[in-house]
Amino acid sequence: MYMNVFPGVSSRHAFASLLLVALTVSGCVDSRRISATADSQYWQDCETCPQLVRIEPGAFRMGSADDETIVGNVPRERILEERPAHDVRIAYPFAIGRYELTVAQFSEFADATGYQTAGCFVLRGTAWEFKPDASWRAPGFPVDDNYPATCLSSNDFSAYLQWLSRKTGHQYRIPTEAEWEYVARLGQGDVPTPELLGATACERVNGADAAFGRTYAAQWKPGLFDCDDGYAAAAPVGSFQPNKLGMYDVLGNLSEWTQDCAGGTHAGAPSDGSVHIVETCTSHVLKGGSWSGGPGFLRPAIRGGFPIELRGDGHGLRVLRELQR
Repeated sequence: MYMNVFPGVSSRHAFASLLLVALTVSGCVDSRRISATADSQYWQDCETCPQLVRIEPGAFRMGSADDETIVGNVPRERILEERPAHDVRIAYPFAIGRYELTVAQFSEFADATGYQTAGCFVLRGTAWEFKPDASWRAPGFPVDDNYPATCLSSNDFSAYLQWLSRKTGHQYRIPTEAEWEYVARLGQGDVPTPELLGATACERVNGADAAFGRTYAAQWKPGLFDCDDGYAAAAPVGSFQPNKLGMYDVLGNLSEWTQDCAGGTHAGAPSDGSVHIVETCTSHVLKGGSWSGGPGFLRPAIRGGFPIELRGDGHGLRVLRELQR
């Protein structure tokens, strides 16, 4: 078992992570669930595997309430997709990545298996354009091993997770939307959402801000945070403050794939944390917002959708590992 701090993360952030895990979380989540999480530990199943944090069973309210105030230019149809708000109870523990999957981690898989990808939708000005030669190695902005792996489809990540499961002997998969939102709300606790943080947003999340505006679009329909984090696009993992679970970039940096079908609302969604499947499921839900997300788009309830076989320069993955129930 490996307990090393993730490469590239400062000692200040590492210390903050360990300290924050001991804090009591308050807010939207069952209090019995909180005391269990306070004793969480971080581990890796191999030296180069994603670092994990254990999540205990618990309950929360998923989605956005009808009377919830949402700041920013979020289209009404997007908000309606977050409803109806509903109670979810997850009765099993699981482990989830502290960081978004990195270029180095996906590269190990690609080198070992010969896996290849080609083509990605990348942001040019105010619109995404398909670039045939873009890839997770060259997504349209400079990256190195510590950057999150983007320009990968849900299918690409599924192939990686199957390989990682075989390598470690543990079952890795993409999280369900409910599992993802549960962790996001648990880690956020009583901290205001980024849309309400003003100038401090750039200390906590990587979204569309002044740096984004200088490079891509000063007039951006989703709006810009009134601060400057120094990153126009994605940032190396662990560059911003951790949440109360010691996790990084849960909101912002990359939108993260889930198993759930996109294109609908929460009507009929299961209440046990399992995947929400509809008849046509060629697109999956992405959660958390990305480096191009303005105020209102970096929230636990926000939902995006994208075809599972296509790739975008703002889409990534946080692994989930199943544990013994």
